[in-house]
Parts: sequence; structure tokens; C-alpha cells
Amino acid sequence: MSNQNLPLVSIAIITYNSANFIAKAIDSALAQDYPFIEIIISDDASIDTTVRIIETYIDRYPEKIKLLLLNTNVGITKNWFNCLAHCKGQYITGLAGDDTMLSNKISLQVRLMESDPDITLCYSDALVVNTSTQKPLYRLSDKAPNKSGGIKTALSDSIYYSPTLMFRRQFLPPENIYFNIQHATDLAFHKEVMILSAPNGKIQYLPQVLYIYNKHKSNLTVITKSHYKEHIEAIRLLQNKYPEYKTDLDTSISDFCCVAFFKTLHELELKQTLYFLFSGLKASKGNILKFLRPTIWALRFYYRLARSKNIESSTDEG
Repeated sequence: MSNQNLPLVSIAIITYNSANFIAKAIDSALAQDYPFIEIIISDDASIDTTVRIIETYIDRYPEKIKLLLLNTNVGITKNWFNCLAHCKGQYITGLAGDDTMLSNKISLQVRLMESDPDITLCYSDALVVNTSTQKPLYRLSDKAPNKSGGIKTALSDSIYYSPTLMFRRQFLPPENIYFNIQHATDLAFHKEVMILSAPNGKIQYLPQVLYIYNKHKSNLTVITKSHYKEHIEAIRLLQNKYPEYKTDLDTSISDFCCVAFFKTLHELELKQTLYFLFSGLKASKGNILKFLRPTIWALRFYYRLARSKNIESSTDEG
């Protein structure tokens, strides 16, 4: 593929009070070894210095970066759709304002997607890093299995690595059906992209670590637990809009409910624990054995995590 034929890729960045991280995020986008990119940033009415930092980059790269400013805070979902509406690339990839991409992320994903026009979504492994210590915690592939396949695979799977995804803009949903859900719609959004690519669309996994997910005390998953329910509510909206895919989407609900059940039980959020138990049983048609698969994922992950911490502790002591 010659440089003249390379497609434009839009890097969609949404920000809110990201002053501590946004410079590194933009630097990682600018450092891509893929030349044809645009960086579209939508800020959700930040009250820190996020916008000022972004403007310093626009002064240096006015042809590469576009900044969209929201006057009031609307939440992640509306901010995301606002950002997407201004993307012009053939491919779109998201980048959280507090994360970073490895320099070859876009080139590898574009090469793969250009090799097969049926690949709608391409995602990769990612490394989760503790921002306080700068120590790697785990890979997303340690936490959840990775899969490639067709529409059925993409819809039934409960967890894939949303931050790393690249997708074809031609399958961008024409409207935001999640406007009443503030935050956790990424899983449902990418499932809708797959639905719009039916019947030939594929999801493809790249095993390389191409994304750094920074874990810190301001992460949404740390400051609020409402995102657990929002994932389920968003998928139910998909089922209402696309009833022909209800059964496949039920599988993703039951899997997600199982994981959320154990998380909320551990956190003693008993009201939410019951919600996920009954929602999961309903989606699985009362088949509690369907909870077994994600339970095994979770147990294996936490065993590996505890084991790695013990090994690290022993090494430090030695």
C-alpha cells in the first residue's frame, strides 16, 4: 500500500478535567508512525487547565488538531457522539484523554483492516498501568479472553477491549440512542457498529499491546459504580432497536452480569448485587450454568494477579 493510497484515520479524544494526562495523550497521537491522521478533541466543559494545554498544541499543529468545546458538562456518551460527528477519517479510533497509544497502533490496525474489507472492528491488547507508581498491573488479555469472528461472536461477547478499538466510519450509528445514559455505553456502541455491518462484518483481534490504560483514583470505574448498570441498560436499548439480535445480546448481558455480580458482592454493594443476579438469570433464561464461564475468567485473573503480587513482593524483599 503506497503512501498516496493510505486512508485518513480520525483519532477521537474526549476530555474532562484531564490536565494531568492530556499532554501525554496528544503526544502519543502525534507520535504515530502512520502519517495520515486527524486529531479531534471534544472537551466536556473542563474546569481545570485541560483546554489551555490543548490550545498550546493547536498553536503548533493547527492542521492536525481540532478542538470542540461544550459549554456545559453532558457526560461521556454525548461528548463521544459530539466528537464522532466531526471525524472525517475512513477509520476512527478512540483515545481517552488520560491514556496513551503506542506509536505503531494505527499503522498495524489500518494494515489489517485494509487487508480485509469485511473487518469492521479491530482491537488489540492493552497494558494497565498504575499512574502513581508507574508499574504495570496487568494486560487486558489477562483479565478477559480475546476473540475474532463474525457478527454473532461480536454481539455475544460481553467484554472486549473498547479503548483499543478502531472501526470503519461508514458503520457509525446515525443517532445516539443512549442519550439518557451518561457514561458506560462503549460496549453497546461498538456492538451497534457491528450490527450495522451485518451480515458480513467481522471483529479481529491483534495480540500486540498497542495501548496504555492509565489507572488512577479519578477513573470512572473508581469514582462511580453506576457504570455497571449503565452497560446493561445500554445493551437493552440495542435489543429494543434491533430485536432480531436479542438472543445474541442476551448472552453478553448474562456474562457481564456475572462479572458485575462478583464485583459488587466484593464491594458489599448488596442492592446492586441482587440486581445483577436477577438480570443475569433473566438474560440466561434461568440457566445459572451460564454464569460459569465468566466466573472462571474472573477467578483465573484474580489468581494470576495475586500470584504476581506475591512474586513481586518476594523479589523486593530479596
